[in-house]
Amino acid sequence: MPNVITANTGTFISLTTAQTMSTAWINAQSSAPSVANPKAFGFGKNKIQDILDQSGSIGVRIYNGIDGDGNKNVIVVAIDQYGDDMTTGLILDLSMPCPNCCAPNNALN
Repeated sequence: MPNVITANTGTFISLTTAQTMSTAWINAQSSAPSVANPKAFGFGKNKIQDILDQSGSIGVRIYNGIDGDGNKNVIVVAIDQYGDDMTTGLILDLSMPCPNCCAPNNALN
């Protein structure tokens, strides 16, 4: 697989595959999911769309981070056609982590 990101990078997967991956990640953690160690992060559609709608954006890159309180979070930044982060544009954080903002019980949690 080439090291090039395009507007079509990524693969849709089945719910079964997603469930297997999510469960494996949760089981690999040294502690149970908590506010400091969330298992998922939620962002609103409009915020994601704002990232994608920036001139030159062909996708997003998602970085892991730790906030000032020591909690895990993610940082979302647009990427351009060369695979570079568009760091002069919008950078998204302050997601709604799970827990406490989780979907009702489903196959992924």
